[in-house]
Amino acid sequence: MRLTFTNDRAMYHPMHLHGHTFAVARPDGAGPRKDTVIVLPGQSMALDFDSDNPGQWFTHCHNDYHMAAGMATVVSYRT
Repeated sequence: MRLTFTNDRAMYHPMHLHGHTFAVARPDGAGPRKDTVIVLPGQSMALDFDSDNPGQWFTHCHNDYHMAAGMATVVSYRT
């Protein structure tokens, strides 16, 4: 699956996906495996992860005050 984070603000956002590791999408398919990625201001970042852990998974900004302000959601899928 591919998940894309877009940051149209002036602050960085360390985005985290629970329950999975992901690869930062690159044309050669060789992106590093991570569970958190920093999305810089004005940047979009596409993440590829295997949908091998079905359920409801929290994804959020690791800046606590951003998460508290609503910068969080749930990724949900079934097999």
